[in-house]
Amino acid sequence: MQATCRVRVLGGFGVAVDGRPVPTDAWRSRRAADLVKLLAIEAGHRMHREQAMDLLWPDLPADAAGANLRKAVHYARRALGSPDAIALTGHVLALWPGAVLDCDLERFDRAADAALASGDAAECAAAADLYTGDLLPDDRYEWWVEERRTKVRTRYLALLRAAGDWARLLEWDETDEEAHRALMRQHLAAGRRREALRQFERLRRALRERIGVSPDAETVALYESVLAEGVEPPSVAQTVAVTLANGLVAWGRRNLVEAERLAKRARALALDANLGHELGEASTLLALVAYARGTWHEQFRREFVDSVRRSTELESAVFDAHLCFQEFYLYGPEGHEGAEAFGRDLLGIATEAGSTAGCALAHLLLGEFALLSGKLEDASTHLARSLVEAEQAGCASAQSIALERAAEVFVRRGDRARAVALLDRAMPLARASGIRSHLVIRVHGLRVLAAGGLVDALSAVREGERLLSSEHVCDPCSMGFRTEAARACARANDLGRARRHVAEAERISGLWQGGPWTAALWEVRAELRRAAGQTTQAAALFLEAAEQFADLGRPLEERRCRVAAGSSV
Repeated sequence: MQATCRVRVLGGFGVAVDGRPVPTDAWRSRRAADLVKLLAIEAGHRMHREQAMDLLWPDLPADAAGANLRKAVHYARRALGSPDAIALTGHVLALWPGAVLDCDLERFDRAADAALASGDAAECAAAADLYTGDLLPDDRYEWWVEERRTKVRTRYLALLRAAGDWARLLEWDETDEEAHRALMRQHLAAGRRREALRQFERLRRALRERIGVSPDAETVALYESVLAEGVEPPSVAQTVAVTLANGLVAWGRRNLVEAERLAKRARALALDANLGHELGEASTLLALVAYARGTWHEQFRREFVDSVRRSTELESAVFDAHLCFQEFYLYGPEGHEGAEAFGRDLLGIATEAGSTAGCALAHLLLGEFALLSGKLEDASTHLARSLVEAEQAGCASAQSIALERAAEVFVRRGDRARAVALLDRAMPLARASGIRSHLVIRVHGLRVLAAGGLVDALSAVREGERLLSSEHVCDPCSMGFRTEAARACARANDLGRARRHVAEAERISGLWQGGPWTAALWEVRAELRRAAGQTTQAAALFLEAAEQFADLGRPLEERRCRVAAGSSV
């Protein structure tokens, strides 16, 4: 009797043979399950054995990978209950070649092909219903499934678009501007003007929080037309929203003059109306323009002087807008040279104005400078002052960074338990802050660094990876996590995973040549070489990293790399 096998890979992994589900504990080997998944998502459910070896064991020599493949085949056959479940003919592996094999991915692909070719909205909607979730979501960081997962999801979104199912499309991608525009037009056609306006605000918030950009010119023009249809004139908040959106469109086109003009107009309107959030957005746009011109110090100092004289709410909004730039100032290409003088200048301004939040920010800058310079006592003093001032001012963002940096001081001193305790305090503050996309991933990076052992470090890596897969995260702010995650994965000999983090770090670092990021990447590459047993190359890379850290005035990192170079020979 011909066997029947049903394989589910959309929304999760599951196998049933002749109607009986294969229990989870039947997979005695993780790679046995991976082999079945690999064959299930491959066209024709067939694959050359060497290709499977390259995908599942890319870092092993051919003999070792071949031995592992034989074990995986053995355990997969046992789990599926038949020696025919995985066939090996010549050098080709096949999944249940003599059975009736039903795979949900294959059914979805066939239906999607037919529906998209027909262009029929109802047929596209029916095909979209077959998509029960992302491809193998529990294997999110297995590189052999990433490309296929992206292609399948893209086809699903194309079906939703062809079906005009805009609401469901936004459930999967809340940043889809075409979908938001379509819903705005639907609301407007039905006389629901307020709903159309709210739809734009949802889009603007999603783009800002998840991608860090503004709606495009077409969407902004539609919003302006919706505003124009109202009996009442636009509110100040709505006018500021349009002004900022157009300013960010100008920024995207690198029209710095127009972006600055609109940012200043939005800032003035927000100040007059006491709109803290909008003031912060205007300050962010002004900071972007100033950074592009090489005048960020001057711009921030002007805003700092102005902000310390205003209400705490407005002051905090401006400081949040600049905190990420301050961090980039310390960790960017030019390093932290000049940070102490700049911090003392800001501290004098804040002290004279009696600004608690301003003092918190200045002490934070001074504490970070001392930490990077290896002056741990000075760092502890300034960071403690920053934390006290930030708590008094109710500035969650500054509290989070002060706790994070204080935790790093304790790690450098070898007191990991105290560091973890501080990070436990920092995480809820980071999540509650106005710049969550910048701060939460930073705490995850320090959690990896502060972990007491490899198991804890890998657990922290997984938590950070889940965040990166589910939320928008500021790229520069993720660098600490990327490098620490790569180092932890290299120590665990999970070189494929480590290389994926290194590749992302290299992409981000490539946008800003030089500086401590480049040095950190040399160090992580050395860790990878050492994990691969290439000790001579590892020692050379550690020394290169040490030299770069020395040039940047980072003695703790320099010393660590020199010690690693000596132990690698």
